[in-house]
Amino acid sequence: MATTSPVVRRRRLGLELRALREATGMTGEEAVRVLGWSNSKLSRMENGRNPPSPTDLGRLLDLFEVHDDQRREELSRLLREAKRKGWWQIYSDVPYSTMIGLEAEAATLLAYEAVVPGLLQTEEYARAIITGTSPSVSEETLDQRVEVRMTRQAVLTKRSPLQVRAVLDESAIRRLVGSPAIMRGQLLRLLKLSELPNVIIQVVPFANGAHPGTMLGDFNILEFEHSSDPGVVYAENHTDPYPDREGDLQRYKLAFDHIRAAALSVSQTATLLRELTASQ
Repeated sequence: MATTSPVVRRRRLGLELRALREATGMTGEEAVRVLGWSNSKLSRMENGRNPPSPTDLGRLLDLFEVHDDQRREELSRLLREAKRKGWWQIYSDVPYSTMIGLEAEAATLLAYEAVVPGLLQTEEYARAIITGTSPSVSEETLDQRVEVRMTRQAVLTKRSPLQVRAVLDESAIRRLVGSPAIMRGQLLRLLKLSELPNVIIQVVPFANGAHPGTMLGDFNILEFEHSSDPGVVYAENHTDPYPDREGDLQRYKLAFDHIRAAALSVSQTATLLRELTASQ
């Protein structure tokens, strides 16, 4: 599996281009006026959604007066990596491919969810939750989505594994998905994963009442080691699942801190999981 994520490279290249433009004192409107582009074209490049063509990259670097050959080659290399195919792109139906691409190179994942997160699911639970939430899904699409979900989990055990801090609503471990046997297997999987040094799992009990996640819904915060890659939020209930307005990242991180404070401790969570496993 490739370790270089084109999604992360697109995002980093966009951030670099924005920084270069801002260093010149040029606004986006001024830049597109000189280049004869639409505002949306430059915006999609800078926010990492669409990488520029090699020709457009050259025009941008000329406009921003980047004359150093080494710097231009660094950005050209980023562009080449941004245009490569991620392993997940061989599948025809992956509704959250951007999330997978970010996850592939993230250093830390902070997750709040009301179902078991995909990275922590067993194959049987994954199949049951997909069919339960998308009843009309075809068998071929179902098989693809389950395979992608299982392949994603390699980030938990790679040489520099993803550091996962998952807080689950109690409904995630009590809602029957598939069958009691499937749920028992999933609960055992959570207990096993919680033994990994890079995985922390906590549960917010019903008894602790409302908390920020009650209104925000499920969300994930991905953080990266590279200084050029600021954290990013994936929020399922947001009109844009990757909100990037100023302050969004800090707002969600603060919410996550409050949710963790409302959760059971790691040891209390393990005790609850063992009790529920025994009752299945």
